[in-house]
Amino acid sequence: MIYARQSLETPQRFQIVGIVEPVRERRDFAGELFQVPQSRRFSSVEEAAAVPKFADAVFNCTMDRLHAATSLPFLEKGYHMLLEKPIATNSVDSEQILRCARENRRIVMVCHVLRYSPFYQTIKQLILDKEIGDIIDIQMAERVSYFHESVSYVRGKYGDPEICGSGMLLSKCSHDLDIMAWLMNGIRPKQVFSTGSLFQFRPEHAPAGAKERCLPDCPHLEDCIYSCKRLYVDHPQRWANRVWNDCGLLGGTDAQKLASLADESNQYGRCVYHTGMKVVDHQSVLVQFENGSTGTLSMTAGAAAAERSIHIVGTLGEICGAFSGEQITVSRIAPQAKDGCTTRTIDVSALQKGDAHGNGDKRIIEDFLALLNGNPPSICCTSIEDSMMGHEIAYEAERSRQRNKDNPKEGV
Repeated sequence: MIYARQSLETPQRFQIVGIVEPVRERRDFAGELFQVPQSRRFSSVEEAAAVPKFADAVFNCTMDRLHAATSLPFLEKGYHMLLEKPIATNSVDSEQILRCARENRRIVMVCHVLRYSPFYQTIKQLILDKEIGDIIDIQMAERVSYFHESVSYVRGKYGDPEICGSGMLLSKCSHDLDIMAWLMNGIRPKQVFSTGSLFQFRPEHAPAGAKERCLPDCPHLEDCIYSCKRLYVDHPQRWANRVWNDCGLLGGTDAQKLASLADESNQYGRCVYHTGMKVVDHQSVLVQFENGSTGTLSMTAGAAAAERSIHIVGTLGEICGAFSGEQITVSRIAPQAKDGCTTRTIDVSALQKGDAHGNGDKRIIEDFLALLNGNPPSICCTSIEDSMMGHEIAYEAERSRQRNKDNPKEGV
């Protein structure tokens, strides 16, 4: 809905003319919001693809594991597509979507919105301008906050690959690996090594006496940092909207919400140490590119605060910054300077207002529309061809992690 809602702000640019949604309540809500007639509200992709083509493009925002099944019919019908990341949960499906797009001469852009944030766009331009020479090494880190982690990857659907279709690296860090590949300007990865595991959210790490559910009577209900009451009722600004949207209680009272969390069918009421989650909570990736340069990504979940940071070392200098800090530091080697280098800071804070992705959600729609209108690709363009390299790194990283587990029989 994030991308579709922009049509309400700029109806002269594009309009939503059809809805595909299996849940009737959601389908009706979206249909009313975008004033879509009943004849163009569909319950399945097959139903929508069976009627004559009536639009230019499709926004495909289905769950990761459904991307191939939901993309191919529309591409074959002649629709262009803005596809939510990741392209697919495995290399076979990704290649199939790419091949179908080429055979039908359709544009497919992948929603790697971070490319469109002024923070990363500025870094890309600095590299293109050879500000730090040739890249030697890219060091990246993503820290996932404890409240985001608990909602999405511990209690939520992304904690089970059978539901979402992939592990945490692909579902959470495909943005980061895409940025790494994008900054390398077409130089392909040669080798990928990865290691990681489920470290924190295991039964043996639960507080003494903890119950399998927070409510009604876990003794740590009021003091545990992952208490569902504390996170989703007492402090509902912390990703709680996702919880209450899933539960149909966005406008509910505290009493209703507590009763819902106490219901054994509510996944968000489970103790984070007893969910049986099946994905890692930390993982590191090392990439060697064909020209000998390297890149690393470290993902750690359960951090006090969310952050993405980057440090690039080149033959003539360095670029570093933190996404939330909205500043980029450029240091260039200068033997004549007092400290042996010159340093300047670029502030992008004035340009990053608008959404959690540094205004990237809005910018990617503008770029997609421009591409459909025949304009040349921007430096940020997330065409499926260009986005494949970051996905290849993610797929190979997970294969490497599986090979490098201490105990080959362990579940994660």
